[in-house]
Amino acid sequence: MRKIDVHGHLGVWNFPIPGGTAENLLRLCHRHDIVRVAISSVLALCYDMHGGNAEVARAVSEHEELLGYVYCNPRQLRESIAEMERYLPLAGFVGVKIHAGYSATTNGDQRMQDLMAEVAQRARVVKIHSDGPDAIEWIGRYAERYPGLAIIMAHACGGAYQEAARMAARHPNLYLEFCSSWAGAGRVRRALDLCGPEQVLFGTDMDLLDPAFVLGSYADAAMAPEEEQMVYWDNPVRVLGLSL
Repeated sequence: MRKIDVHGHLGVWNFPIPGGTAENLLRLCHRHDIVRVAISSVLALCYDMHGGNAEVARAVSEHEELLGYVYCNPRQLRESIAEMERYLPLAGFVGVKIHAGYSATTNGDQRMQDLMAEVAQRARVVKIHSDGPDAIEWIGRYAERYPGLAIIMAHACGGAYQEAARMAARHPNLYLEFCSSWAGAGRVRRALDLCGPEQVLFGTDMDLLDPAFVLGSYADAAMAPEEEQMVYWDNPVRVLGLSL
């Protein structure tokens, strides 16, 4: 069935894998019936926020299949505000990406709190790769503080996915997606049962990962047709604010 992927990247990683181009993302989309993929920049995540966000903006403007996340760094608050104000108004941009680990700033750090407050004023969606002590508790605090902000927990917080799913059950603006380099049999099904299919999204981490691998994890959940419709299509359309 048609799918919308909430977790993709543009750019070359420091791993010995091919890809990194918009053309490769489009090839994977077409192969796996992915109609849209929301991407952030590898360059922005790892080195150059300004240059990476500009690369995403160019790709999004040229390819309707690609949607953009503005990468923001809690250690560069003023620059991050400027990036949001520059890119979020543009067609094709759907939200903000934050990586606590790569920015060496935990979920509860005051700099992260300051950034989340600014994101909530400007964006409808933030996807955060969590890190640090009490990371999921802090996600819950942000969900409570900013009920109008949809917060996507990248990778479903890894091995803490059950805790993340229980937190999502308490906050309707929290969402999980399950891209991962380890299969983790049963994770998606367990989360569906804990928080309901309304708060589970489809994410692949393409093209760092091939969507085929992650699709196997979702297939393992043996979702009912109505659950698949929500996870692969209805939920991301609603959360990202798409008109398709």
